Amino acid sequence: MDRKKKNGIFFKCCVIAVSMAALLLLLYFVIMVSFQNGTTSAGVTIQLAEQIARRIFDHPTRDQISTTALMIRYGAHLGLFFVVGFVTTFVSMVVFRNYFRIIGVFGAGAVCYVLAYYTEYYKQFVEGRHFQLSDAALNWYGSVAGILCMVGSYFLNRLLVKLT
Repeated sequence: MDRKKKNGIFFKCCVIAVSMAALLLLLYFVIMVSFQNGTTSAGVTIQLAEQIARRIFDHPTRDQISTTALMIRYGAHLGLFFVVGFVTTFVSMVVFRNYFRIIGVFGAGAVCYVLAYYTEYYKQFVEGRHFQLSDAALNWYGSVAGILCMVGSYFLNRLLVKLT
C-alpha cells in the first residue's frame, strides 16, 4: 500500500472517530439535560422567561412570563433535537458511504425516534418531572427537521460540485 492511500485511510478513520465522539458527547448532554429534576429545570426556564419578558414588555404579567416560558420550552425541544438529528445524520452519512448512505439516514432516523421518545418516557421516573407525549412529538419533529436539513445540504453540495 502506498503512502498516499495509507494517509487517506487514516484521515477517514480520524473523521469517523471524531464524528462519533462528538455525537456521543451531544447525546450525553441531551440525556443529562432531560434528566434534571423538575425544580432545577423549571427554575432555569422561569428565570430565562422573566429576563426575556422584561425585554419584550415594560411590566410583564405572570401570564406573559408563563407564555414566554412555554415558548422557550418548545423552542428548546425543537432546537436541541434539530441538532441531534443533523449531527446523527451527518455521522451516519460519514460512516455509511456510497449507496449505503440511505441505510445510514434511516438508521439516524431510528436513533432519533428512540431518543425522542425515551428521554420523555424516562422523565416520569425523575423527581418533579412527568411524561408528555407532546414533548416527545416536538423532539421527533426537531429531529426530522435536522435529518431533512442534513440530507438536503448533502444533495445541494453534490449538485454544486457537479456544476463546477
